[in-house]
Amino acid sequence: MEKQYRIQDRQPEELYHYFEDISAIPRVSGNEKAVAAYVTGIARAHGLWYYEDGLHNVLVRKPASGGLEHLPPVLLEGHLDIVGEKTEDSPHNFATDPLELVEEGNILRASGTTLGADNGCAVAIMLKVLTDASLVHPPVECLFTAQEEVGLIGAEYFDVSQIRSRRVIGLDAGSEGVFRKGTTTKFQITSHFPVVREPVKGTLYRLYVSGLKGGDQGAGIPLERICAIRMLFRVLHYLNREMDVRLVQVSKPGIQKSIPECCLAYVSLVSGDAERMREIVTWQQERIRREYEESDPGICVEMVEVAGGEKAGGSVPEISGAGMLTREYSRRLTEAMYLAPYGARNRHMARPEEVSCSVITKWIATEENRITVFRVISMEEQVQGEALLEELETFMGHFGFEAAKVSVSGGWNWERQSPIRDAMVSTYEKLFGKAPVVNISHGGNDCVVLKRKIPEMDMITTAATYVDYHTPYERLYMDTFEKVSLLVEKTLETLASQDTGS
Repeated sequence: MEKQYRIQDRQPEELYHYFEDISAIPRVSGNEKAVAAYVTGIARAHGLWYYEDGLHNVLVRKPASGGLEHLPPVLLEGHLDIVGEKTEDSPHNFATDPLELVEEGNILRASGTTLGADNGCAVAIMLKVLTDASLVHPPVECLFTAQEEVGLIGAEYFDVSQIRSRRVIGLDAGSEGVFRKGTTTKFQITSHFPVVREPVKGTLYRLYVSGLKGGDQGAGIPLERICAIRMLFRVLHYLNREMDVRLVQVSKPGIQKSIPECCLAYVSLVSGDAERMREIVTWQQERIRREYEESDPGICVEMVEVAGGEKAGGSVPEISGAGMLTREYSRRLTEAMYLAPYGARNRHMARPEEVSCSVITKWIATEENRITVFRVISMEEQVQGEALLEELETFMGHFGFEAAKVSVSGGWNWERQSPIRDAMVSTYEKLFGKAPVVNISHGGNDCVVLKRKIPEMDMITTAATYVDYHTPYERLYMDTFEKVSLLVEKTLETLASQDTGS
């Protein structure tokens, strides 16, 4: 019996069929075997050459249209894996369950989870190119990578000698009408705050900040998304203006891919009124909602007394046995985390909606004798990042932090001359009657690795428009999915025409 697809009213239907098929296959990072098998099965069914490695990266080749076999090939590139995030009340199991797609007009989302448009749209577009015999194109290669979302692991592992192409259209950076010609460089900073503890006294409370939108650094910072870690320490700052509240433990649970959308702490009210403490927590929650009502108004600050050493869902964390921070150490940590640089540092004067340098605190964790914090600076120009790094390290050093490790993740430096970029820009203008935006991406993607391994690669990237990716609120604008698919197909046709001089 023919498979029944949920999405019935969109064209091209094959594009959505592929997207629905892979949405039914669990494929969080590290679990790509089944989705890779789906891709290789499509290749076999259409008589296409393919190569799959031990990490389940897949490369598929499609011969050129008739008469174009002599032309240089083009590589399309995207990743198989997705970020698995879900709402607190979702029963979804990313290891076993298919995504539950929900169509709402022009928007496609998943029920209670990430949608996987990042980067399922790329997978579907490439599969359509590979299987559509009506297209006109040079030889095409399609690279489907694994474990992109956890550090570009698949691209690092892949044997690039298998790739014949020296021009690339990446499908994992940008949005409809926005092309990326390079990526930023990133400083990754791990710092430690040594602590001194004393026995816990007073009443223990669980403070939990949640409800924020989070999202990718490159996409979220220009939208003024706020950081749950910073907001938790803001609440502690205001509490300590009137009472003695000591930190016992703090952590950012869950993945560290996005701007933190939640943060958990255990604190002890050593002196002060519990009812007044609740009033301050509620007051700060409402103040933050009002301040960020246009960008991130959903913050929730939960305060629950840990009665009798028990809390909902389990016992007090083991680290509490080591005691609470002394008043001086708790105060210094609170002020440092509350005041530390966060968010946009530089914006483009001509395009103020674009950020050229930013910093976020991604995660925080508690050990018996120290608190560990991880931050990322993302910058188009290295001098911007170096200046911000010096400022950040000076600031944190003033409060007693020790910089344990600073690593540099190099970007993909843009080329002044790029025939593939020119071809896609001209194709976009012909199709849609306007010029696309061409800029630098703050997100990491596999093209960074490909460019480093094969420096002569000529590259450009774009993607469909999906928002709030890496969060359970991810949404795909389906008209942009269709437009990018058409753009890729017509760009290949443009390249064939240019290569033959016709």
